[in-house]
Amino acid sequence: MRRARLLLMVWLATQAIGAMAWASVAPVVALRQAGVPALQAQRLVREARASGVGATIVERWARRLSALHRQRFPVSLAVDQIFEGLMKGVSAARISGGLRVFARELAGARQTLDRHATLKSIGGHPRAVRHALSDLVIARRAGLDGGALDRLLGRRRLRVSRISAYVQVAADLRGWGVARSDVVRTLGAARRKGISRARLLALDGVLARKAAAGQGPRDLRRMLRAGLGLPSSMGPGSLSGPGAAMGMPGAGGGAMVGPGPSAMTGSGAGMTGPGGGMSGPGGAMGRP
Repeated sequence: MRRARLLLMVWLATQAIGAMAWASVAPVVALRQAGVPALQAQRLVREARASGVGATIVERWARRLSALHRQRFPVSLAVDQIFEGLMKGVSAARISGGLRVFARELAGARQTLDRHATLKSIGGHPRAVRHALSDLVIARRAGLDGGALDRLLGRRRLRVSRISAYVQVAADLRGWGVARSDVVRTLGAARRKGISRARLLALDGVLARKAAAGQGPRDLRRMLRAGLGLPSSMGPGSLSGPGAAMGMPGAGGGAMVGPGPSAMTGSGAGMTGPGGGMSGPGGAMGRP
């Protein structure tokens, strides 16, 4: 009985010390100063405490977020990474390491965006910029390095939303096993042809359903070119006509089938897509 009381007293003392530590360092304040909205900062602290992460670790994350905030990066992308790590039970050390990698990935993504986006679209559409950076990070994790993205996007500057669409589809195709060279060549041809963002995303939705139904990379590549109205790379006679593989209109056609959800939306750079963050190979917090 005395032993049980002693253990209880030790546990209560430990809890009290932990509570005082959290109160003294005020991690919510540190997160707020790093550009994290109040409600999001409070939620992050709650989730961290529930996961057994100490206040000093959260302050360390806040310093990392603050550095991103000073560089004018969307801090919310990195916060999403932390939340996902906590939800998946990833250790605090791995989350910290993943944030360092993610900061480098964001810097590379921003360089690509600055090279290819119109200044007007960068300055006037912060939400679109956030999505584009997320998509660029995912594309790099899927094996599309800076040089490949430069070839895909070309020399003429594009609106941020159009860049995001092309990069998102490129990452999806890589996730479905289509070779990098085929992705760059085909989407580069589509860009030169002026294929619209809406048409491209609609086609991406169709391909997502085909991939889920078991179509392999070779068939998906052929369907992609047919849906874009591009000559088949499989040789003459492999298709009965532009768009035949999916019953779509050809290059001069009108509306396609309704846009379906992409297999990888641009909203989460983080940890679940092909090569993404915690669960995919090569991600910021990927498995060793």
